[in-house]
Amino acid sequence: MTKRLRYLLLSLLLCAPLLAACGISSADTGALSGRCPGTKPAKDAVTIEWWVAWANPTLTRAAQEFNCANPKILVKITLYPNVGDDRQGKLLAATVGKSPPNVVIGYDDVIARWASQGMIQPLGDAAVRASGSSAEDFVPEAWDSVRWQGHTYGIPIDWDPDTLLWWNKEVFADAGLDPDRGPRTWAEFEDYARRIDRVDARGRITRLGFVPWSGWEFNDIEFGHLFDAGLESGANRRVTLNTPGMRAALEWEASIARRYGGASKVNSFTYVANATGAAADPLISGRLGMMAVGDWYLGNRQVVGAKEFRSKIGVGVIPPRPGGRPYLCHSGWAFMMPRGAGHVEETMKFVAWMLDDHRFARYFGAALGWAPAKKSSRTVPFYADDPMWQAVFAANARAGAERQWLPPSPVLAEYYRALGDAEEQVVNLKMTPARALAEADSIVQQALEVAITERNYGD
Repeated sequence: MTKRLRYLLLSLLLCAPLLAACGISSADTGALSGRCPGTKPAKDAVTIEWWVAWANPTLTRAAQEFNCANPKILVKITLYPNVGDDRQGKLLAATVGKSPPNVVIGYDDVIARWASQGMIQPLGDAAVRASGSSAEDFVPEAWDSVRWQGHTYGIPIDWDPDTLLWWNKEVFADAGLDPDRGPRTWAEFEDYARRIDRVDARGRITRLGFVPWSGWEFNDIEFGHLFDAGLESGANRRVTLNTPGMRAALEWEASIARRYGGASKVNSFTYVANATGAAADPLISGRLGMMAVGDWYLGNRQVVGAKEFRSKIGVGVIPPRPGGRPYLCHSGWAFMMPRGAGHVEETMKFVAWMLDDHRFARYFGAALGWAPAKKSSRTVPFYADDPMWQAVFAANARAGAERQWLPPSPVLAEYYRALGDAEEQVVNLKMTPARALAEADSIVQQALEVAITERNYGD
């Protein structure tokens, strides 16, 4: 299971009480059955098979409600945990075998690869209109993330700031810091971390200020940007990871790891085996003073209570290094149609229904803690009347325009994976940044050479 999926599943567990608050229970949903309760599908109903990555009661209830409102369309849910990146090849096999699902939810970073492999079909103007949306409805970067070589291959769902800076106000106060103000400069950021750190006379860690690799698996992309790494993802047929800026970013991470004896020693402190609830979270429990992670961290309100969470946790952005500017990595999921899937009009009707502003807030915002890619969805009461969501959006605004991590590329998933592996080698003090990034460069370059020979790369 990938770290990304583990965080998603954790968010579902954290939000379970909210599902009940919405009137949704396991008794309502059945075993992933999207059929309208107490009814039989119409004999001439069109079946839409929807592959999802998680057995979420809210999304199952969404399918039920759609089917009740649209008796001529039956949405059938199939659970495939790896559909987001198809690491097991099940979607590819279904597509090659001409028996694909009608619609999937996948990561935005796989769209260019799937498109270049012919796994998903471009959505023409008619299909986009049938989805009830247009490019102007979405955050521009979210719409760009589903485009490849002049074609639209998906309809964006969410567009999340993945590397917000969260801090524990009680830890700040104990360290003599203003609990209501995050660091505003890079120098302050590093100073805050040092002042929060606690190591006893025997060298045992009792509290840490900040751990770059703790929180979200793609924090390395954030720090690469903050160190002006000048990364090339393959979008322009160039791959570059081993740059002076990226080496400097990983060396900075390594300096923190060396300070405490390596990442494994740090990780054994920050993450407590078999812990549950607030004790399992390094920031809420006070083992960490600051952590970089996305907006879905708000799901922890279900653990400690909304009022206590707001009084205990602050949110902002990681301040830029000297000469830099604030940056937030963003990413999202999208609805996509595999190549050869039929019933485009009916499928897009379902997509439009799911992306209705209020339904998005219920099915994706409340259940998964996602920020919408559709701009109008941010004005519904779920977001507009929530002080913590407004704090997240305010932090987002302070960081400037919403950006993708890197432009779409057929090797973007491999790029992130190779960079993550390099970071792991460096913080575990097994490789120098230069050596680890050189190996990563080589791996992704080989993947790019293969991708260039595939169709739809731009020839």
